[in-house]
Amino acid sequence: MSNGLEKIIKKFDSYDYYLNGKIARDIEENRKGQFVLSFKDKNGDPLEGVHVKVKQKKHQFKFGCSSFYLDQYEDEERRALYRERFKQVFNYAVVPFYWDTLEPEQGNPRFSKDSPFVSRRPPIDTIMEFCRENDIRTKGHCLVYNSFQPKWISDDNEVLKRQITKRISEIAERYGDEIFDFDVINEMLTVYKNAYIGNGARNMQITDEQDHEKWAFDTCRRYLPNANLYWNEGIHETFGEHYKGFRSFYYLMIEKMLREGVKIDGLGMQYHAYGPKETADEKLAQVCNPLRIIDVLERYGDFKLPIHISEVSIPSYSNDRYDEELQAELTERLFKLWFSSKYCESIVWWNLCDLTAYKTENVYYSGLLRNDCSEKNAYKVLDRLINREWNTNFETTVSGALRFSGFYGEYEIEIEHQGKKSVETVRLHRDNTGYDNKYCDFRAKEIVL
Repeated sequence: MSNGLEKIIKKFDSYDYYLNGKIARDIEENRKGQFVLSFKDKNGDPLEGVHVKVKQKKHQFKFGCSSFYLDQYEDEERRALYRERFKQVFNYAVVPFYWDTLEPEQGNPRFSKDSPFVSRRPPIDTIMEFCRENDIRTKGHCLVYNSFQPKWISDDNEVLKRQITKRISEIAERYGDEIFDFDVINEMLTVYKNAYIGNGARNMQITDEQDHEKWAFDTCRRYLPNANLYWNEGIHETFGEHYKGFRSFYYLMIEKMLREGVKIDGLGMQYHAYGPKETADEKLAQVCNPLRIIDVLERYGDFKLPIHISEVSIPSYSNDRYDEELQAELTERLFKLWFSSKYCESIVWWNLCDLTAYKTENVYYSGLLRNDCSEKNAYKVLDRLINREWNTNFETTVSGALRFSGFYGEYEIEIEHQGKKSVETVRLHRDNTGYDNKYCDFRAKEIVL
């Protein structure tokens, strides 16, 4: 069977004359900074002949994945592989707060590790413990979603609002000091959800209130004052057929909310690139066009808000090695383009393993791992990019100070001078290197040996 991704990749590569140079320049400009480490003795005098090893340990950029299958496999071998391969590549985890499975019985939310098993919905404490142990940042998804509601919610709008407020307050009380990113609104714009019978899972009637989005953000802000609150929207509204530049539904709604004083901290743009295998080139022609992707990101950059490429699914359609190779080829191209954009702060893959997606989505085989948790080529691509190509590691000998260009993140600095050794941890982020270190207006980090 032909694979339409072949044509998608060929079309993508037809812009190489423009893209290759742009991506390289933009990664250098947007993802790296100019840094200075100065080496002094206890009297404040510069040290001569200092041997330095620079090792980047963490990225500032958020490379993420949903954690929906953590400890879900029956066998311990796959559970361990899932954990190991998650932390090998990702520093950011999406935590499922879907209301129907978090609180199927009113008043008994599934927070604790001993909560009853629910497929694709590990207890929140299980995920948080894993992330704590591996220094993985977290994002809660999602707080006021017009899908996946428990059966017991009220059909009275005012009562329902009180139920939602109670839910948010409980989440904030338990996790507000650990989770600092939350999707508040999710997938609002595809259809007018609740005016007609038959919309399936879209079953929160208050979404038809004109001020619903403002109410949702204001309520979440009240209980989560220090969190980053995001609006997350589907691929059709962001990169797909409903994108019309500054006349897009999503663009106009964000513009309206900000004009009304709603404090939105970031924009989510889903990227479930689903389409039939043999006609993927037709189905995905818009969303995989690199010039369109650049246009979307630049247009939404008008808001000066960070963008999360929030739910990435790139199909392989099978575990045939050629199909998996095409998935890897497209994954590499897209990640390089997204990572280079100054407007992006996060890229989140959705389902780590094949056959762990939501219902019929499993036909696309859009995991980075096979169902036995063995690595597909797409996983190896991300491991190479994140842990090697986009990672700063070197050693040298200097006198007085070391100046270098490095990827934003946290570093381990090993220093040796006249038999004395020291290891320092240094945070080199854009926000602590001066006004804007792309203009080389940086501050030096002083290390005393």
